[in-house]
Amino acid sequence: MFNKTETIDINKENKIMNKKVSVVVPVYNVEQYLEKCIESIINQTYEDLEIILVDDGSTDVSPSICDKWKDLDSRIIVVHKENGGLSSARNAGLEVSSGEYIMFEDSDDWLESDIIEKCVEKIEEEESDLVIFGYRKVNEEGLILGQFTFGDGTYTNSEMASQLHQRIIEMSFGYAWNKLYRLNVIRKAGIKNDERVIDREDLYFNLCLFNHLTKISFLDYVGYYYLQRKASLLHNKDDSRINSLDSFCEKMSNIDIMNQEIKSKVINMILLHYISDCLIKNIIWNKKLKKREKLQLMNSTINKCNYLDKLYYDQDNPKYLNVLFNGIKNDNLKKFYKYVRLSGLKRIITERS
Repeated sequence: MFNKTETIDINKENKIMNKKVSVVVPVYNVEQYLEKCIESIINQTYEDLEIILVDDGSTDVSPSICDKWKDLDSRIIVVHKENGGLSSARNAGLEVSSGEYIMFEDSDDWLESDIIEKCVEKIEEEESDLVIFGYRKVNEEGLILGQFTFGDGTYTNSEMASQLHQRIIEMSFGYAWNKLYRLNVIRKAGIKNDERVIDREDLYFNLCLFNHLTKISFLDYVGYYYLQRKASLLHNKDDSRINSLDSFCEKMSNIDIMNQEIKSKVINMILLHYISDCLIKNIIWNKKLKKREKLQLMNSTINKCNYLDKLYYDQDNPKYLNVLFNGIKNDNLKKFYKYVRLSGLKRIITERS
């Protein structure tokens, strides 16, 4: 026979376990990784799930894998669409989601078996709009490259705003996949993933949503495995990052954050960080270019940006960003080039990407 306390605990557990969670997984040519991803979702200890696999025009056998798992688990919904990119696929999943909460998982990653249960408990107990949890980065050989946790606590919007700069630097706020969102907050805000943002789209989405978040919770638990693939977009050298520099700066500058001082600090750091990625990943690390060609391309890239007047020196930024700022201000990027070449920055940036 249960006592009163046990009855209350059971009722509380039943209430939490009856909140449906939509899990949106964009899928594009990931036949090698997809089944591990799907299995990590269907085997969650939290069972009230709606698993939405969005086939974004895959040309390998990924669509067949999605359809196979749909037949095996009634909780799975499959959306087949023309290729439109990550943001387009997430929007397609967001559109058909019907859960109380929503998570986004990348199709080459996987989850700890109890992470959704822990997130739902946290968001229900704290009555927050967002839960952020820790993650591990692993390579294709299974080696753990890094583990990132961010403590435990719940903050009001204004409290979170005061630490937003640091939360972005520590890589807790910038991703979409280490979070549980309250779906009706996203819908009421009318926020969608911007399909024209091709890099840092997660950060842009979260910042657009920020003003609409009443409370944000952190869960001190590693619940996500983030695979670092050798062929990842983060490590390629195509021109898309450079070509989108000015439009990225414009979009970030137009984000509405109520506290203007905090907005200025955050946007300054983000723009410098994006510019540094353009210069480092696309130019300085490009083995096909000679030093003179690199310096010329660095200068022409900077000259394309119409938002340099928004930048300023901030001692709270990582050192390499301030080296970059000084190079931009003095119209001389040679010191930044030397700093990148001589420091351990390549290892640091690769680990944080």
